[in-house]
Amino acid sequence: MKLILGGYGVMGRVVENLALERGHEILGIFSIQDLENPPYPVYKDINDLPESDAIIDFSHPNNTSELLRGASYHKTPIVVATTGARDQLQDLMDQAAEYCPIFFSANMSYGVHVFTKALKFLTPLLSDGFDIEILERHHNKKIDAPSGTAITLAEGIIAETDKAGWHLDTAGENEIPIVAKRIDSTPGTHIITYSSEVDTIEIKHTAHNRNGFALGAVLAAEWIVGKQGVFTMSDVLGFSN
Repeated sequence: MKLILGGYGVMGRVVENLALERGHEILGIFSIQDLENPPYPVYKDINDLPESDAIIDFSHPNNTSELLRGASYHKTPIVVATTGARDQLQDLMDQAAEYCPIFFSANMSYGVHVFTKALKFLTPLLSDGFDIEILERHHNKKIDAPSGTAITLAEGIIAETDKAGWHLDTAGENEIPIVAKRIDSTPGTHIITYSSEVDTIEIKHTAHNRNGFALGAVLAAEWIVGKQGVFTMSDVLGFSN
């Protein structure tokens, strides 16, 4: 496949390495910001993008927005891996899907999606008489809090219970509290705790490095070509609702 990278930060470089290992070609980088010594051509104007099979975007919401707004021109499948602005990007993704397939996930890791699937099974069994809390820990350079993954986990739990919503740190009586911590170089960790008067059950996922997220993005790019609509990792992995 011929790929365009959206942005070229830490995750962009990990995606680059995995894509090359899988035999793909990087044609260039789309970035509205200046980049220092990039190894590929950098395009700031959508109209200048070369023809490619897919775009993998691990960047910033402003950069992602430009890619989505330009979908009517480039008509190239886009894997949106940028987090922290789902509400801002949702309308743009829906509009772009009229011209090309769009993939979006708050977390690209296969392990996280297995984790989410397990919660879907466990939560109905533990919703009566148990208090539910989500704790997420990340490195101190992560900007958004709570993480997009924590929000997705909370929404999945809410769908299986009578909880009315979630709230950062302190939650109401019928809400799920999400505690977000930013600690040095801590790996991304999500812990769901179910507590009752008689016992406590915890289920935990820790990402030891960024390779899992990058691989998920590349797999999504390989899968999405030739499709139409807005898709998630559940579609790629064949998970039914």
